[in-house]
Amino acid sequence: MKISAEKGKQNKIHIICDGEYAFTVDAEYWFSSPYCSKNEIEDEEQAAFLDAVGSRCAFIAGLRLLSYRDHSEKELVLKLVQKGHKKIYAEKAVEKLKEYRYVDDERVAEIYAKDLFERKGMSVNGIVSELCRKGISREIAVNTAEKLDNEPILRIIDLLNTKYSRYLNDEKGIRKTVAALQRLGYRWSDINSALRQHQI
Repeated sequence: MKISAEKGKQNKIHIICDGEYAFTVDAEYWFSSPYCSKNEIEDEEQAAFLDAVGSRCAFIAGLRLLSYRDHSEKELVLKLVQKGHKKIYAEKAVEKLKEYRYVDDERVAEIYAKDLFERKGMSVNGIVSELCRKGISREIAVNTAEKLDNEPILRIIDLLNTKYSRYLNDEKGIRKTVAALQRLGYRWSDINSALRQHQI
């Protein structure tokens, strides 16, 4: 396989394999790699070459995504695959990012759980479901959510006094409020208790 490198914008190096664009890596990596001085990769070297350069390419793309916001491991692998990186390269890149602590599912879970709890008023059960949907393991999701203040009835009463107060004047509004609270993960028994205490 014939290879060549072309300088891109800023710190980028575009790798051409057999006349076709294959990867983009950073200049530091490329010029320190054993491949930069080669014009051709022997058959027995191809797998190692593609694995090394493909993983580095995915690593750089992962760093770029993480510069915007934190991602869970599964979420980041999925996004890299969606951007055209092979799954095996994406997974290796994320493993390397984990080693550097750029990817940390526990940190992601804590930040996201706090936002769901404080800004959206979501229940602990609802938070666990959302964290799992985001790609966080159920064990981490449950451990994270259990650290939050879990007084569902008091939290519902607080939401009834603030966010949903204008909907409690008629039966239709109450049904709408109950449905919204259930979407936030609250159980009917807790909602019912909170409504009764709110009306006292």
